[in-house]
Amino acid sequence: MHLFEFSIFGRIVFGGRGFMLKFFGAFVAGMFLSLVGANGWETPKIRDGGASKWEFIFAPYLLAPTIEGDSSIGRLPNVGLNVAPGSIFEHLQFGAMGHFEALYDQRFGLVLDVAYMNLGSGTTFPAVGGSVKSGVKQAVTEFMLGYRFWKSDRAWLEAYAGGRWWHNELKVTAAVPAAGFSRTITENWVDPVVGLRGQAFVADKVSLYGSANIGGFGLVSDFSWALQGGVGYHFTDRVALQLQYKGTGVDYDNDKSGASAFSYNTVTHGLMVGVAIRF
Repeated sequence: MHLFEFSIFGRIVFGGRGFMLKFFGAFVAGMFLSLVGANGWETPKIRDGGASKWEFIFAPYLLAPTIEGDSSIGRLPNVGLNVAPGSIFEHLQFGAMGHFEALYDQRFGLVLDVAYMNLGSGTTFPAVGGSVKSGVKQAVTEFMLGYRFWKSDRAWLEAYAGGRWWHNELKVTAAVPAAGFSRTITENWVDPVVGLRGQAFVADKVSLYGSANIGGFGLVSDFSWALQGGVGYHFTDRVALQLQYKGTGVDYDNDKSGASAFSYNTVTHGLMVGVAIRF
């Protein structure tokens, strides 16, 4: 199950662009060697889909992200943030996360991953009798086309390409006895993405999953990447519990000046848990 990234104004130190490119290359080589080795394991066969050539997976999931990094809006100075999962859940007003896959003939795949959250907070200043309230809405949608160029009875390896759509909306509202103001900034962009993912059974009901991708390439964002991996426990060939960890980074600047300027240099990482339903 391929789970998504969830990011709000954050960055963790995983290294620069050169480091991530080298890591991506090492990941590709390591995954290929590990999956080739899985060919001889005494593990169950990958489900062949039966009489139908189509296979579908739906997986609702939860993410507990840690957010670190910096962002700038308009003429305001660059702001560094360090947000723990507890703070995010405390201010979460609404969130929805879901993952969908369609696979044809065990080779050609389509992946759609959607995540949305609405955060809001308010602070009251008794001295002036006013308040300042800020809210963040974010949606991240991944859409990928994949091809499983290598597979065995117990493992598969897939190359994929597509896009990652980002929607960020920040609203700041201040109300004091003498005056007040409200400002909303909205930014949308789509990063091209290429990557590799794979799965291998290591026991009768246990599988390992890994995925890595890079994107942006200076076409929209300067650079973006995502790494994730985890373990799945398969109750049946149709239902599995997935426990994974993922880190996602993006370095974006809208190249505008003045009040319209916006930069977003973030990494979000955290534990994810979901249930994958195959039909």
